[in-house]
Amino acid sequence: MTQPPTLNDLKAVTSQLSVLYVEDEAMLREGLQSSLRQLFGNVEVAEDGAIGLALYENAQFDLIITDISMPNMDGITMIRKIKEHHPQAHIIVTSAQNDSDRLLELINLGVDRFLTKPIGKIALIEALYSIGNMLIAIKQAEAYRRELEQKVRLLNTYIKKDSLKAAATSTNPVLSKKEEEHPHQDYHEHLLDEELDELRDLNEELDHDILLAFQNNRIDLAYVTRLSNRYERYGAILARHHAFIDIGVGLHSMAREFSTHQQTFIERLSSIRELLESFNFTLITFRKNVLEKHSHNPTFYNASLLSDIAMIQNLLNQTEIDGDIEFF
Repeated sequence: MTQPPTLNDLKAVTSQLSVLYVEDEAMLREGLQSSLRQLFGNVEVAEDGAIGLALYENAQFDLIITDISMPNMDGITMIRKIKEHHPQAHIIVTSAQNDSDRLLELINLGVDRFLTKPIGKIALIEALYSIGNMLIAIKQAEAYRRELEQKVRLLNTYIKKDSLKAAATSTNPVLSKKEEEHPHQDYHEHLLDEELDELRDLNEELDHDILLAFQNNRIDLAYVTRLSNRYERYGAILARHHAFIDIGVGLHSMAREFSTHQQTFIERLSSIRELLESFNFTLITFRKNVLEKHSHNPTFYNASLLSDIAMIQNLLNQTEIDGDIEFF
């Protein structure tokens, strides 16, 4: 039987999300509000459907938790109005047992979950964990789609730029020869100071995370999620630049593997952290020697970084291990 998620598991998911809680009973509202504030990154509360609708229209929260029977505007009316303009809204309904006859109506409105009062702790944790994971997956898919669109735009820009260069240098064989030898020679002109600053910060944070793994010999799901997010962000910055698209895509792929195989990551920490330590050292060297300086061969480190990424991914994807794995 699958073990229910722990509060730490839940917080690793919900800390990245916002929630709107609508409840007219002050005691219930204040009680659950206190718990939600420990779990979610952003929490707003409303005492009836009219206030809840106004708050949602202003902020469009990731999740709504609402009662049905409330003054001024009941939960059903609020949900219907929200769904008219925001059909993607995700909603958990909490209400008394005698409101269960409205379950079909709620299903037709596209509500994600119906919890009867008094709300059980396990039922609430499982509902929030399940819906939270779905919301995170949607956010990641949307972020990945935007990144791909950005890469396509960048590639189109470089294609046009290369075409113009080709036309300009077609009558100048000396310049054409120079371009062939150094196809990314102008890469440094496109790097922004704020990008370099963020990459430095990410390297320091990743160094700290990896050191933490060596010191503690034990990590949790929140740690894996944090590490994944940092590598994904690092990759997103590099993917903006033609010379480093391969590394950017590789980092994004590795970060996705971390999210997909969180438990495997934890179980094989002793092997993975050694690979990550070596990988992060190369990543720092690449940043200092290529991104912070003008290198004649900016892709020099690409093969090494991609090889390390492949080794880490292979370790995560192994389903059977015979004996101990040694890395040398």
